Amino acid sequence: MIRYHTTSGILCQIVMCLGLINTSCRHTQSNPGDYSAYNLPFEAIPDEGLVYSYRNLADTAAGPEIWRYTTQGKGLIESVNYGPDHEVVQRQYDRVVPNGVITDSLLLFYLDTDGLRKPIRVKILSPHRFPFQPGDSTKVWLTHLEWNQPLDSLHIVLQRRRRFVGDTTWEMNGKSIPAIRFRTEDTFETERDGWTTSTWTGEEIYAKGIGMVYYKRKISEQLSLEFELQ
Repeated sequence: MIRYHTTSGILCQIVMCLGLINTSCRHTQSNPGDYSAYNLPFEAIPDEGLVYSYRNLADTAAGPEIWRYTTQGKGLIESVNYGPDHEVVQRQYDRVVPNGVITDSLLLFYLDTDGLRKPIRVKILSPHRFPFQPGDSTKVWLTHLEWNQPLDSLHIVLQRRRRFVGDTTWEMNGKSIPAIRFRTEDTFETERDGWTTSTWTGEEIYAKGIGMVYYKRKISEQLSLEFELQ
């Protein structure tokens, strides 16, 4: 996980985290509009957990994004993101419901002035993560989060709107795997002595039986984030 100390850097760090925390139970598709099988295969997670590593396509010299998934009970999943020194950066608990996956709780971690790692509890205003029946591109699935950044006294609001684009394929290990695409539209707001707003667009691809295999965020003309599962 890249570390920054500016407002724009916080934006990058958070969007890298929140782009990868979709998990779900694997269901049998009962109709063409059911895409529950395209998220992380819940039933295949071993007792010791499942680790996904994403290579950085925008900066090949940077280290990968590491995520570890474990089950915490029926339909409950914990996802943990680790930094370059194997420290916990983010911890999230998701829950499978009949129509998709929602987030129950989310903690972000930071180093305080004494060098101790402390959690920030995020307020979840809209918990949608992955819809099993996403509909068409006119349907919006909203993730809406809010928290306070202790060291710089920033009040932060992140809204991510996902729209289903359609079916595609993903090439992995010489095989073509059925996949689906989402378009994302993000709004990132910070407030200290007034509000500052940034917006960006992106894309996510989920492969059947695997989960998220690719994502991209265009932060500005000069900065894009792009990762794929390795």
